Amino acid sequence: MPTRPIRLMIVAAHPADSFDQAGGTLAHHAARGDSVTAVVTTTGVRSHHWELAEKKREMGAEFDVEASVQKAVNEKLEEVRAACRIMGFEDVRDLGFEDDDILVTQDKIEAIADVIREVKPDVLIGHHPYESGGFKMHGTVGQCTIYAWQLAQGTGRGTQERHPVPVLYFMNPTAYVGNNSLEYAGTSRTDLYVDITDVIERKVKALDMITSQFYGGPYSRKRSETSDGAYGQAASVAYAEPFQRFQPQVLYYLPITEHELEARDEGPGFGMARRGEVVGGLMPLPPGMEYTSASRVAKEKYTT
Repeated sequence: MPTRPIRLMIVAAHPADSFDQAGGTLAHHAARGDSVTAVVTTTGVRSHHWELAEKKREMGAEFDVEASVQKAVNEKLEEVRAACRIMGFEDVRDLGFEDDDILVTQDKIEAIADVIREVKPDVLIGHHPYESGGFKMHGTVGQCTIYAWQLAQGTGRGTQERHPVPVLYFMNPTAYVGNNSLEYAGTSRTDLYVDITDVIERKVKALDMITSQFYGGPYSRKRSETSDGAYGQAASVAYAEPFQRFQPQVLYYLPITEHELEARDEGPGFGMARRGEVVGGLMPLPPGMEYTSASRVAKEKYTT
């Protein structure tokens, strides 16, 4: 346990990423009295505001995308602010980059580094730099975050105060491994799970806020089981979030928790019961929503 409250800063590619991949972990820290800052790198509108994308598909050249972008940006930021409040923190910083600006660039790196210098976090959380083989906005922002981490601890070219961040974690490091052949050459692995079973209901309610991506309702409940629940199974708990530490931890003794000591004498039935707890998927749906089979793919359409 640290001897003082710590400061955490998460750098997310898109608005919802600021809590949906590590929100339970951030909720734990906020409840403990630690400070949490979420940095939203891009607006998320051009790739993740699906109502806007659907209008573009339906209307084609007749649809004036630019006339609707700013309104959509404001909507998404309000969604994520509401979601983060549910998870227990309110410091959400918007860097305002367009999410179709997909390259690693100096301006993104410096913008992230500036927030690092201002917030002075003890722990930095970012995307894995090789997510989807590195060819995805998550990977781009993950690479920018590492460069910003390096830049913030150096002398720099301006008058900014330098700030070395002691610990850097990648969130959800193995989420997309296997989606394409380039990922198998990466270095993604999970070396830490955080048990978020006690806050999974809050995480589902937070996901309900992201209506522009159709996260609310049935999907948020399904996701709690297939994502957080799947990581929980791997960690022998009900729900968990995975992390990969960038640099090895240095300790005086080998780490072991009280839970790990007690597991030695724990019967298999107790462990299975802990893994089998279902909370997120059974939460009541928001008013006016229901589960539906209307979108299922008919088996005939799978005929090749």
